Amino acid sequence: MPEYAVSGPIDLDVAVGVAFVEIVASDRTDVVIEIVPSKPGRNGDESLARDSTVSFDNGRVRVKVPRRLNLFSKGDSVDVRCEVPTGSRVSVENAYGSVRTRGALGNSRIVAKYGGVTADTFADLVLEAPYGNSDVAEVTGRLDVNAGHGTVRVAHVHGDARLRASHASMELGTTAGEVEAATSGALTIERALGDVTARSAHGPIRIREVSGGTIRLDNGHADVEVGVPAGIAAWIDASSANGRVLSDLTPDPAAADSDRTVALHLHANYGNVLIRRIAMPRKVTST
Repeated sequence: MPEYAVSGPIDLDVAVGVAFVEIVASDRTDVVIEIVPSKPGRNGDESLARDSTVSFDNGRVRVKVPRRLNLFSKGDSVDVRCEVPTGSRVSVENAYGSVRTRGALGNSRIVAKYGGVTADTFADLVLEAPYGNSDVAEVTGRLDVNAGHGTVRVAHVHGDARLRASHASMELGTTAGEVEAATSGALTIERALGDVTARSAHGPIRIREVSGGTIRLDNGHADVEVGVPAGIAAWIDASSANGRVLSDLTPDPAAADSDRTVALHLHANYGNVLIRRIAMPRKVTST
């Protein structure tokens, strides 16, 4: 079990073929790496754990688990646990297996080709998830997502977000910065505090609450839906080539005197455009 004394956040690179990877960030002055067979007593897993390497140089820890090809199964597997100082910067590439992070990490990149991602907090995050579900609690900086199949959920994004997906569904909680998304699947944002530009080929686009700025949504074969809080004036440019535009917005005296406005550019080809008036939003402090 390699252990290294450090004075602050470090850079951690993890490259594995078949593994469960867990990274735990906490207030500490050392780095601890543990690599064990996924199934103790299984010869292939035991051998893979022995052949794995860990190195430390100039503030960077590298963990490498060799990939062993197997024509009939995913191959030998290990469990990798890394304990690092809070704010450490992480790069993980896992071919087969899931990734779990706990605590607050710095700018990071997570690639899980065939497996899920469950994570707490990052500064900036680049997430690549071709096959598998991903759940992230918070990104305090910028978020970049490239997803294939499955569902990507991020509860809170404080910075800008760039989202790309082929067939995956994307679900965001509160977005404080600008959002730019392109997908063939569904996109849901609970609260958008900034501008949003999004397009989808086949999945619905829903923003349950907007707060201002400019919202541009285009859909090919599904609905577009936006919720506008009471007290916010809306400028609307909406159309559907083969569907309907439905709005329950009515003249709102509070909105007429408000300096808060939102510009809605909502378009669908085969689908409806839905604009809803919702209750007055709760106050939010973005960081």
